[in-house]
Amino acid sequence: MLKKKFSIFISFILLVFALLTYQSIKGGGRFIDLPLYPLKLLERAGSAVAGGVKDIFNTYILIIGKEEENRRLRERLNRFEQEKNRYIETELENKRLRKILQLKSRRPEYVTTADVFARDPTNWFQMLWIDKGSEDGIAKDMVAIASVGPAGKVQRVFTDTANVILITDVNSSVAVRLQSSRVAGILEGGGDNRCFLKYVSKDVDVKVGERVVTSGLEGIYPEGLLIGYVTRVNRDGGEMFQLIEVTPAQDLNKVEEVAIFRR
Repeated sequence: MLKKKFSIFISFILLVFALLTYQSIKGGGRFIDLPLYPLKLLERAGSAVAGGVKDIFNTYILIIGKEEENRRLRERLNRFEQEKNRYIETELENKRLRKILQLKSRRPEYVTTADVFARDPTNWFQMLWIDKGSEDGIAKDMVAIASVGPAGKVQRVFTDTANVILITDVNSSVAVRLQSSRVAGILEGGGDNRCFLKYVSKDVDVKVGERVVTSGLEGIYPEGLLIGYVTRVNRDGGEMFQLIEVTPAQDLNKVEEVAIFRR
């Protein structure tokens, strides 16, 4: 049986060979397309596979190249963003320092300028820490003034650091006056970003938006510094005095540098 199948296979091969030989002698003939069709299919399939592999390879190379280019572009963009951010921070710092230096030029009480490096981590006290101390001439009860207005006074002093209690602390009190009426009072901290002006008679007409300035009567804060604005007035709170809410002119949550002044 095997010999018979082998003989048939050999005969088929010889027939195909004879047909190919005849075609090469006579010139192409259409009648031999059928025996050659499987070979043509194999050739076409091989070409298609080769072309697909080539396309996949080219696409892979293109994707890898684009990914590398995108990575470089992202790195450049990140560098630009960092440089832009540094520029903005520097510009904002310069603006704040220019305002502080204007105070320095107008007031002989100026001692030094310090950076804020920490704040009290709890909500019990309104205070901050600055990076200068006694070796820089800072002493207890000196006043810390930010770019817009007073921030507080020095409470404790160390060699190269100091603690500043803010005007919003419940233990803080500042002698002030209403700028328009010149009526004096005491500004006490409310424990948040508010203060309360006390001991102002109900007979005084106090308007929302009125400016509150330091009077200097307690002997600590220099006179005439803008400390805040009246934001609410309650004449029904007590028997003799009205309760006046004052918002500090300086947002004390955003203080980054302070100028230290002696009285």
